[in-house]
Amino acid sequence: MNKFAFLLFALILVLLSCDGRHHVNKKPRDILIEKNLYQSFAEQTQYFPESYTETITDTILSNGYRVTIKSYTDMTKAVLQSFEEDYITNNNYYREFVSEIEVFKDDRPIFKQVMDDNFLSEKVSDYVSTEIYIDQQKSLETNTVHIIASQCIPRSTNCPTYNLTIEANGDYNITKQS
Repeated sequence: MNKFAFLLFALILVLLSCDGRHHVNKKPRDILIEKNLYQSFAEQTQYFPESYTETITDTILSNGYRVTIKSYTDMTKAVLQSFEEDYITNNNYYREFVSEIEVFKDDRPIFKQVMDDNFLSEKVSDYVSTEIYIDQQKSLETNTVHIIASQCIPRSTNCPTYNLTIEANGDYNITKQS
């Protein structure tokens, strides 16, 4: 019986000593570093948009123009923005949008172009295309096609806007508005 009491006492002592008191004054970050788990929790990676996205806009104007804009996500190109928040490094990848523009005048193709950074003469890799649309009012007033394209640096207000003007013979001009 004496051995059983000693064994029971030893077992209770072992169980009571495993209460985690040695971790009380340590930060969770330090505990993860000790156990070589910090890297798995230290980085978060997100993609915007998460999956492939595609939109097609087909517009017929009363002055004889038909404009087709196909915009899609380029899954191979992305702009990286990293920032640290609460000891966690956030890596946000903003995927590039590419737009294919086709313009017809009286059912005759006059313009076909892929609108991306190279076309807009922006060699800065921090910009991501955000929107593209037809300025219908201005197109009808001038008897040309006016397409507005915008690019932004993600998470900022730096968003230059471009006006693409396409003439009836297919000549075009790009002006930076802001």
